[in-house]
Amino acid sequence: MIRYLLLVTILTFLHFNSQDVKVATYTFGTPEKDRFERLSFWIKDEQRAYIRYSIGKDSDDVALVWLGPDSIAGRRGFRAGFPEPDNRTLFIAPEHDSLLIFFRSDKDQLYQEKFHWEKESDEADSTAACDICAQSQKQASDWLRKYFWK
Repeated sequence: MIRYLLLVTILTFLHFNSQDVKVATYTFGTPEKDRFERLSFWIKDEQRAYIRYSIGKDSDDVALVWLGPDSIAGRRGFRAGFPEPDNRTLFIAPEHDSLLIFFRSDKDQLYQEKFHWEKESDEADSTAACDICAQSQKQASDWLRKYFWK
């Protein structure tokens, strides 16, 4: 009986103290190539947490700053910026089952790329399903709509 009560207490403690973390990841290009880009949208405790961006096969990711909702040419989305002193920004908008990313360069040029949802467990080095990752493109889109486009 004591073992049972101890087990219930431990499981209850772990359940209430576990942090609710989710991530939706979108990519552009081919993995292991220099032009491979990744955007990861993190949610913690039902709140927008942060956006991580990386480019290239061996690069570290950078935390982007969420700058709020915005629109370009009637297209609704949100803006994210690189940390200071970098002044580049991204405009991120839904495009059917992907994301359309408009990049504003440091020379004020605007170009765009289409990023697609990345199914984490399909990566070559993945050995198990990712419990915190969006399990479908629809789920990833829903998370972005709920936590980033408001």
